[in-house]
Amino acid sequence: MKKSVFALIVVLVIMVGTSCVHHYPYEPDYWFQSLGDAGEYVLTADVERLKNGEGGEVVDSSLFSNPVAEKASRISLSLVVDEGSEDIYPLPLSSFVVGGAIEGSYSPFVINNTLKFSGCIKVKENGLTRYKSGAMSVYAPMKNLILFSEGDYDYLYERTIEEREKLIDDETASAMASSLFSVYVFSPETLVDIGFEIPQTVLSEMTRTCLLFDEKDGVMVMSGRIQTTGDGTARALSTLFKNQIVQEKRRNGEKLDTKALAGMFTTNESVVYIDGYPLSSTMKEKAKSLMSEGIGGLF
Repeated sequence: MKKSVFALIVVLVIMVGTSCVHHYPYEPDYWFQSLGDAGEYVLTADVERLKNGEGGEVVDSSLFSNPVAEKASRISLSLVVDEGSEDIYPLPLSSFVVGGAIEGSYSPFVINNTLKFSGCIKVKENGLTRYKSGAMSVYAPMKNLILFSEGDYDYLYERTIEEREKLIDDETASAMASSLFSVYVFSPETLVDIGFEIPQTVLSEMTRTCLLFDEKDGVMVMSGRIQTTGDGTARALSTLFKNQIVQEKRRNGEKLDTKALAGMFTTNESVVYIDGYPLSSTMKEKAKSLMSEGIGGLF
């Protein structure tokens, strides 16, 4: 993720804390449910749990040692491929345009006035105000929500606040919110690299993916579901995952539990189900990079 785009977020570290109790702006719905256009990666993380030390294998708790993070409860990101990106696969995080929201105990008056006196440029277009630093736009449009975008701020505001439409169903959103962090994508055009080597030919057959990362007995595990275009594709993808795990176990000289592996990756018609797969060392490294560069960069 391009570090420079987060300069405007950083100035909020100096803001005065508020004492209001945080409630989700769209309770019982989630703000991130209005994300999820075709090809858009949605990442959401439970900052409160991360601050409490959960997920230590992939998240450095020092990321949250400042006033903004202290009052944050959830952060959600929209990652869209930059049109000017290199033609490589999978793409690095720096090739994505980022937008999203930080939810927590925030006062719009305090945040927006902090931005006002920080030297950032105040911009008002199409009736919407925001503060800009370089490509990044930031504003607190309502209580307990900081909205930011290095792309089209107006579009992000309209589709997530002014003209909300739920693109992520309630069951999926609830599962995402219940995990430490999660990734959702509909009709992916490329991959955010999480350690699985999925050929582009297979990627084109994936229609909807939701991966949930959580801690179980002190170990980071991945669960979720990948919807594909057909039964054969689902079986092939499940076999691909299993083969990659077998190969990594052999390279590392680790014992392979074939019975447990069979239960971790199953199929039902066109859907691949993942249940409690312990992250490999490669996946932990990829997940840590995703959290540090993506979410950590905002704090």
